[in-house]
Amino acid sequence: MTTPPEAPATEAPAGPVPAEPGARDFHAMLDALPQLAWMTDEHGGIVWYNQRWYDYTGLDLAAMRGWGWRRVHHPDHVERVSDTFRLAMERGQVWEDTFPLRRHDGEYRWFLSRAEPMKDAQGRILRWFGTNTDITERRDHDAELYRSERRFRSLVSAVAAIVWTTPGSGEMEHEQPAWSEYTGQSFEQLRGWGWLDAVHPDDRARTVEVWTRAVEAVEPYALEHRVRRYCGAYRWMQVRAAPVLNARGELREWVGIHADIEERKRRDAELADARDAAEAANRAKSQFIANMSHELRTPLSAVIGYSEMLEEEVEDLGEQHLLTDLRKINANARHLLALISDVLDLSKIEANRMTVYAETFDVAELVSGVASTVDSLVRKRDNELVVEARNLLGTMHSDSTKLRQCLFNLLGNAAKFTEKGRIGLSAERTVEAGRDWLVFRVSDTGIGMNPEQLGRLFQRFTQADESTTRKFGGTGLGLAITRGFAELMGGTITADSEEGSGTTFTLRLPALYEEPATALAGPAPKGLEAGGDLVLVVDDDPAVRELMSRFLHREGFQVRVTGDGRSGLALARLLKPRVILLDVMMPQMDGWSVLSSIRGDAELAGTPVVMISFVNEPSLAQALGASDYLTKPVEWDQLQAVMRRYRTCGQECGEILVIDDDPGSRERLETILRRQGLPVRTAENGAVGLEAVAQSRPSLILLDLMMPQMDGFTFLERLRAEPAWATIPVVVLTAKQIDAEDMRRLDGKADRLVSKGTMDLRTLVGQLRTLIPAAEETSDAG
Repeated sequence: MTTPPEAPATEAPAGPVPAEPGARDFHAMLDALPQLAWMTDEHGGIVWYNQRWYDYTGLDLAAMRGWGWRRVHHPDHVERVSDTFRLAMERGQVWEDTFPLRRHDGEYRWFLSRAEPMKDAQGRILRWFGTNTDITERRDHDAELYRSERRFRSLVSAVAAIVWTTPGSGEMEHEQPAWSEYTGQSFEQLRGWGWLDAVHPDDRARTVEVWTRAVEAVEPYALEHRVRRYCGAYRWMQVRAAPVLNARGELREWVGIHADIEERKRRDAELADARDAAEAANRAKSQFIANMSHELRTPLSAVIGYSEMLEEEVEDLGEQHLLTDLRKINANARHLLALISDVLDLSKIEANRMTVYAETFDVAELVSGVASTVDSLVRKRDNELVVEARNLLGTMHSDSTKLRQCLFNLLGNAAKFTEKGRIGLSAERTVEAGRDWLVFRVSDTGIGMNPEQLGRLFQRFTQADESTTRKFGGTGLGLAITRGFAELMGGTITADSEEGSGTTFTLRLPALYEEPATALAGPAPKGLEAGGDLVLVVDDDPAVRELMSRFLHREGFQVRVTGDGRSGLALARLLKPRVILLDVMMPQMDGWSVLSSIRGDAELAGTPVVMISFVNEPSLAQALGASDYLTKPVEWDQLQAVMRRYRTCGQECGEILVIDDDPGSRERLETILRRQGLPVRTAENGAVGLEAVAQSRPSLILLDLMMPQMDGFTFLERLRAEPAWATIPVVVLTAKQIDAEDMRRLDGKADRLVSKGTMDLRTLVGQLRTLIPAAEETSDAG
């Protein structure tokens, strides 16, 4: 490279500058600039620097003679900078470059430099005016941002999941390599909302709903849905996305990730299947125990009865030596019967078939009665029973039988493990969080338990250890049943014990038992109105209630269920159902009693009641006022035939009009509707449909949209234009992809919109039944 020409020397910073008016002001302004400012002659020789230059470099103008400014440039950049500046001077063009300059302390900082030529009237360059702007921080920031972006892209490439970004609008506006690689979608296919085509059709509506809500609220986006791979297979993905804000708190973009969870979903499904199978097996076991317990109690009761009869006869005959053996038979039979009763109670608790029969009773009286009953048992082992009532106990509204059984079990347990000691029974009333509680404590001075034994205390068929079972006997059911009863009544039971020092059991029960919400005869739940096609099912068997509910829902009825006669009667009075399906054999209040109460109630006397029982007693049912009688197991065809007679709209209704240009579709709809007991007419297009409506007003119209001659939209406009037809319910059943314009045309004219193929026909019929009664009421009113 050639050496730049020597510039004329400048003796003073201001000397070469023309002493024109305002020159001092001009220099002062340049000194105030935050940049390093300078001027050169036409050859690039320094003429003037502002104060910022001297402050930064620490060099005066004498050191900058000619092209002396090269002294403060970095050696690695000075030749390149000189070449670009020379080229700009030769061409008379603006010069701009970036390079490091040495500060007075030896540190180099990066500057953006720019110079413009000042020319005379003939275009000759007279001077160059330039500035150097410090860009070190910005350059470092840009470098760090670049490195960060490189790290981010490397992370995205390395991660197994799909990582994607969108602008704040939530629509895909940039290429998404990971998404495209997984789904096979090109950028043109995924841009905007096109990515939604790769989501499973059944998951799209939910995806749009959640994504739209997140974008509008600027909140994290999270859900699980299925995404189609490039090979066509769908896999479950877990989706997470977070909004990214700028420094002003404004939404800049979204960063999201799709992680494959197909294997987790498969394992979850397997676990759910295994859990369902285990629960089904447990229910079957409990049901088997309950059935067997019932079967065994009958012959055992006979054994006890006959043994007692034999005891009387033996005494009359004077054969005293046989009495001992007969009493042993009686005692062992009673022990076996008690064991079977315990097993039955436990199986009912586990199967959720145990019912609480709440009543109001005096607590002190109950405690006194329990103490009197167990006193002889306690004294068998020379123990002392001490009863203590700490304050006024008052009354309690709960299941007195189950409470008494709990106290019997606890006192019997204390008597079994205590000899020549003290057994205490105490009761007190407390108030916690504004609610009254009764606290019962049973304590003893017996053998006690260690922490390990306490840990398995309330497990069924379990005692402290095998030696305890061998020495003291018992089945280990009493405490398990006690805990089940306590929880059933809304309370708890706990135990404190020290080995060799005795045990204390604490039973806490609410003074006022509150039934679970599912069993209360409260107001009708949301979406369930009294009357109409509401059916009340009263049966103590949960399986029967579930099956009945499924069947009746499928038939288009609303259903409310309950498990006992008392709550059934209360619900009937509250809801005024159209039909009551009533089991006969129920605890506490059987079906016959409920039926008699219904027929004796002026508001319910006319309600149809269908009795259902294992016993075939239709004559008794008829005598007591039952409308129909079915035997268990229920034949669904028989129940369907019975229920058809009690619909709000049955054969007496106007026909359902099906308007569809597809003969196959009309035939399928007509067949299923007729099977469900509904009269049907059909029409092949809108014009024929209008003629059919004019001939006979239908109860409901099933309408296709895309038809020749007159489509569904035009049909609806003509139909709603006639005042006499304005209230006929119309259900649009179409395969057309409905857009915003279609929705606008349907708004206010159609009562329901169903896409073909998204709902099975039985479910569709069930929905239609909820619309038909309204049509009939309107028709009658007209």
